[in-house]
Amino acid sequence: MANADFSREQNQTPGGFDSGSYREAKRPDTEAVRLTPLQQKLAGLEKALPAALAKQGAALVLSVVIMLAAFVGFGGAKVRGKYNEARQWFTTGVSADNGYALSEELTTRANTAANIITTGANTLGADSAEVQAAQAALDDFSACLEAVQNSSKKQSLTSLPYYQGSAMHALCQANEALGTVIDQLYAKMQEQAADPMKMGAVQGQYGQFNSAGTIIGNLQYNDAVYEYQNDVGGFPASMLGRLFGVQEVEPFA
Repeated sequence: MANADFSREQNQTPGGFDSGSYREAKRPDTEAVRLTPLQQKLAGLEKALPAALAKQGAALVLSVVIMLAAFVGFGGAKVRGKYNEARQWFTTGVSADNGYALSEELTTRANTAANIITTGANTLGADSAEVQAAQAALDDFSACLEAVQNSSKKQSLTSLPYYQGSAMHALCQANEALGTVIDQLYAKMQEQAADPMKMGAVQGQYGQFNSAGTIIGNLQYNDAVYEYQNDVGGFPASMLGRLFGVQEVEPFA
């Protein structure tokens, strides 16, 4: 008798399952949360906020840049305009001086000094100590005056004994030195004259020389320069001046 197979037949009915194949349905970690209308509006605002801030920040930066550029442009032009006016004062004079100009009066000093020296050389001799001293002083004075009038390089003035880095200062010192030696030369010529009060043409030249010196001493040039320096010397005018090529305007002192 054949052995009967008493093993239980594992037939599954359609749609059935066994305990080994059972898997628990996976639940979502979080359930979808439905937002209220108010929460939806807040969420929308939150998303839009960074973009709005970025736009506002860019607009603010652009506004600052425009304002800064306008300040630099208008401010620099104003400082440059003051400089262009001030640097002409040496040649054209300041309005308070009623047409008198420092450059013109100094040129008069140079021309009349040359005429006095020529007369002195004819009267006292070219080897006279007074004539030679006056000629040396005139040469120094003329070099300084030419340098200032033509804005030439200051290196050419370094040989002058009174040059200390400023052409205008050297010119002022040279003018004083010239005045001293011309006085000495004229006094020596008076000693040789038959009548010291009647010196002829040289007397007129000497009078013009001293008259120009008196005018220079009364000019308002220095006052105008000091006021200008106060206007452009502080911050931010000094910074703007450097950006716009403004140079120093020196007093005659």
